[in-house]
Amino acid sequence: MAGIRVGHAGGWADKVPNTEGKRIAKDLNEGAIHPDRVADAVVYALDQPTDVTVNDIVIHPTRQNW
Repeated sequence: MAGIRVGHAGGWADKVPNTEGKRIAKDLNEGAIHPDRVADAVVYALDQPTDVTVNDIVIHPTRQNW
């Protein structure tokens, strides 16, 4: 597999130390892709038969506000 590009994955808002930054991060995470969904895509790519190659995976949330 050559590469995985993820549009916006959530789960990091609690790591932001600044109160305002934490609020903004939580708002962004509302529309984010859950890390389990990214893991599912990776497992899909790795679980292909030996005669199939998945070169790239591009993952974006269905809803994007930007």
